[in-house]
Amino acid sequence: MAEYKSESISPTVTKVLDEYISVLYADEKIDNDAADRLAALLRNVKVPKFDDIDAALLSPPKGDKP
Repeated sequence: MAEYKSESISPTVTKVLDEYISVLYADEKIDNDAADRLAALLRNVKVPKFDDIDAALLSPPKGDKP
């Protein structure tokens, strides 16, 4: 099971996040790097901003590093 930065997340929320993240990795339209970035953002406990979510999902141009 994924590790979270805070013990304050309820077991139900943890279960939902873990399931959502596993579905992200299974989606062929989302590359694994984007799924990694979004998973890290969601595990951060704080509510992410819309811009942060967009940035996590959008892949950098080929040859560029995030």
